[in-house]
Amino acid sequence: MGTPRVTGEVDRCLASYRVWERRFLAAPDDSRARANFARAVAALCQVTGERCGREAAEAAQRSSRSLAIGKGDTA
Repeated sequence: MGTPRVTGEVDRCLASYRVWERRFLAAPDDSRARANFARAVAALCQVTGERCGREAAEAAQRSSRSLAIGKGDTA
């Protein structure tokens, strides 16, 4: 039963990471974008258990992908 909640949190953190990553890369001198991206990285690392933001994003993407594939299996 805990899996949907965890999955939702990982998905939410991954979405936030992607949004702030794009904003930060578009304006690296924007201190607000930089700070929010850093917070998004920290949150994603926390929920995935990874120490690096990029690795955390990849782990979250793999997790989401494997769950989506699992949902399609009815056999």
